[in-house]
Amino acid sequence: MRYEEMICMKISTKVECGIIALVDIAVNSAKGDIVKVAAISERNNISAKYLEQILPHLRQSHIINSVKGASGGYVLARPSADITLKEIVDALDNTILSHSIFSEKLDSAANTAISQCLWEPVTHYMQNFSAKLTLREITDRFSEIQNAESEAPMYYI
Repeated sequence: MRYEEMICMKISTKVECGIIALVDIAVNSAKGDIVKVAAISERNNISAKYLEQILPHLRQSHIINSVKGASGGYVLARPSADITLKEIVDALDNTILSHSIFSEKLDSAANTAISQCLWEPVTHYMQNFSAKLTLREITDRFSEIQNAESEAPMYYI
């Protein structure tokens, strides 16, 4: 195992795309609109077929609701301020915020020491941080960045 692999938390594409899709749904359903998978796909360059595999997990976790029919799509099940990053991550991959350990091949005393000094505090911090960070905070930051980019001066030559 390389040092970078040991320290860096690996986020799966499934989790990354799920968070992006939720930000899109939160922003685009703010006025009561239903958000279609095709629109999320187009705006974020994510395969619609891949989104169709991810979104049911978020629906089953009561983060989003699906609306059936020709004008169907998705809306948030609750206000974005009531949805935490921990809920989202756990709905898509519950191993990310779980306790990490080194290989069983290592000496058990070393493994225990490393776990107690490193992995348990890191895991505890990540669980607490993600339980406090809401979808609303992420979408607010997204809107700030989007507004700043749209206000940037355009120079023509």
